[in-house]
Amino acid sequence: MTAWIIACLIVSTALDAQMYDPFRKAARPKNANPSSALLPPPPMLAAPQPATVTLVSAVMNDKAFINGAWYRVGDKVNDREVAYIQNRFVGLREGNRLVVFGVGATRPVLRAKDLP
Repeated sequence: MTAWIIACLIVSTALDAQMYDPFRKAARPKNANPSSALLPPPPMLAAPQPATVTLVSAVMNDKAFINGAWYRVGDKVNDREVAYIQNRFVGLREGNRLVVFGVGATRPVLRAKDLP
């Protein structure tokens, strides 16, 4: 065993190899400038706007109680127009898209479709 260690040391010195020292600090590159290593932070992105919740609580006659206020057909709610009001459904139009909301439903958006 001792002969093996001596043989390894002789071969490593003959090959001019260096032993690895895990505690030695790494040398800095010669052209390294500490101020050039720092990069500016990336630009901050704007936080996305939270989606507005539309909750239809009640329908009475030709009015719907949406988000705490009464609306009729043609009124605007969160940039959507009330397209129609039925006993258990309210349709809101956003551009060429129609979104149907149920009254007091556990899943408020029942259907969404594009209009021609």
